[in-house]
Amino acid sequence: MITKTPLNTGRHALLRGAGTVALAAFAITLQACGSGSNVVHPASQNTEVVKTATEMCAALPNSTVPATEIGLPTTGATITSAELVLATANNTNGEYCKVLGSIHPVDKSAPDIKFEADLPTGWNGKSVHFGGGGADGVIPNTTSFTSSGFSLIEAPGVKTPLARGFITYGSDSGHQGNIGDGTFGANDEALLNYAGAHVKKTHDVVAYLAKRHLGSPIKHSYYIGGSGGGRQGLLAAQRYPTDYDGVIATYPASNLTGLAFQFGKIAQAFLAPGGFINVEKSTMLSMAMFKQCDADDGVVDGIISNPQACTFNIASVRCEGGADSGNTCLSDAQLKTYAAITSPLKTNFSFANGIQQVPGFTLFGPDFSPSFPAPLGASQAAAQKKPFVFADSSFFYAFYNDMVQYWIARDANLNTLSFDPADPGPLTARVQTVSALQDATTTDLTAFQSRGGKLILQHGTSDNFIPYQMTIDYYKRLEARYGSGGLKQFVKFFLVPGAAHGFGGQFEAEYDGLTALDNWVVNGTAPGYLIATDVSPKNTGRTRPVCEYPQWPKYISGDVNSASSFTCVN
Repeated sequence: MITKTPLNTGRHALLRGAGTVALAAFAITLQACGSGSNVVHPASQNTEVVKTATEMCAALPNSTVPATEIGLPTTGATITSAELVLATANNTNGEYCKVLGSIHPVDKSAPDIKFEADLPTGWNGKSVHFGGGGADGVIPNTTSFTSSGFSLIEAPGVKTPLARGFITYGSDSGHQGNIGDGTFGANDEALLNYAGAHVKKTHDVVAYLAKRHLGSPIKHSYYIGGSGGGRQGLLAAQRYPTDYDGVIATYPASNLTGLAFQFGKIAQAFLAPGGFINVEKSTMLSMAMFKQCDADDGVVDGIISNPQACTFNIASVRCEGGADSGNTCLSDAQLKTYAAITSPLKTNFSFANGIQQVPGFTLFGPDFSPSFPAPLGASQAAAQKKPFVFADSSFFYAFYNDMVQYWIARDANLNTLSFDPADPGPLTARVQTVSALQDATTTDLTAFQSRGGKLILQHGTSDNFIPYQMTIDYYKRLEARYGSGGLKQFVKFFLVPGAAHGFGGQFEAEYDGLTALDNWVVNGTAPGYLIATDVSPKNTGRTRPVCEYPQWPKYISGDVNSASSFTCVN
């Protein structure tokens, strides 16, 4: 997940690099533990002390959370700092206590889980757990927006979760690095934390802080994330259903192991001699496809609204003789790269939950060119650059390479370009072990459903990092288990044409997903007619209906930039 920034801030700020207003009254006492740190305990009836926000925040540094309060093995947690942030012209979130802390591992050689929790003075009794993304390694910007839509920025007028009074929190998933650095996976506990244990551990620490410091338990708890954070959101519903009332999983990397192996198949093609695709060739192919398919949804508007109905013979742009003869055609090596991008990965073994086929990408919208964000890298020479540099190095190659070398083979010298993703040979059992640790592909949501949990799944058809077909496949497997009518009572799936992976695409769709989820959980009002706003500079303000899968928005008549001119059809 890449957290979002307000409209007046930089679009590509990808990763985030003392008042006395009384908090709701609560009672605490601090008792020193044997180590000299402070452990927070509820006050007895005879020692009630009402503290201001300033006093509460000042009492937190060096306090600890006992391991017994965390539902998975740790050696406890420590609050390293707490700062009361005042409401000012530069802080529109209102007054809150910014808490930083560390959750300590059992294995002393493993890294801590670093986390941030923002405790608003005007707490509404609810919380939003922010998901991460890629290989994680950094704490998401919990004072901004999370992936409830498809852009780095939010629609005009929508407040951050923190500004609305939600506790907001997130972690680095248990190691420090960047989204393209998977070397941490050589440590078993670090890998286990990344795979999903950090979700539970961070939740339990923040739940403890809320109860002890804000005076009451969290009433409604939500998880919102995109990409890797979307996978974490699914894990929250699947593995920790009693902890969360609602989840938004945006473009989720549900079959993370299979996705990485699909990346590897693609990397082996574009890193082969002559296989890389430059900007000019990518643009040429995109223009040809849009010329053929854009009008199929009723209007030429730069969005292919029903890409599954489009057909295009890519061989029609083959260079004569197959050799590269310029930017108006594709060589045989480049056609092999596109074949690798679009074709499914079929394996001779099963990933977790019996999956043996990983879908490919569509070409009707996603951008695989070397321009930002360049999933294949800025150039063939830069693609394998380490340490990983976003939009320069290839994320496809880096994520796949580190997963195979450090998580699976535990061999930093293994040549992953000669490794067979379809047949790992003697490493097959280890691949399956890692897949079982981290993949969010089980369809068993019964415990989540039974307690009234609600899940919003959403994916964009122009996603160039995770094929939208992966989410369709997961939804269809859920449908087979629960039936269409039963599933729609607690799961909604929105497939948004033209939306990409947090930036780019043809339609940077934003809507107030948190309010939609909150209304569903609290009031029982399921998301109905939703409208998304395009926040891209080119098309700011145009709107489209958000259609529930398998519907898509078809143009009827009227202003092409207005959602009212479209209707959702099968």
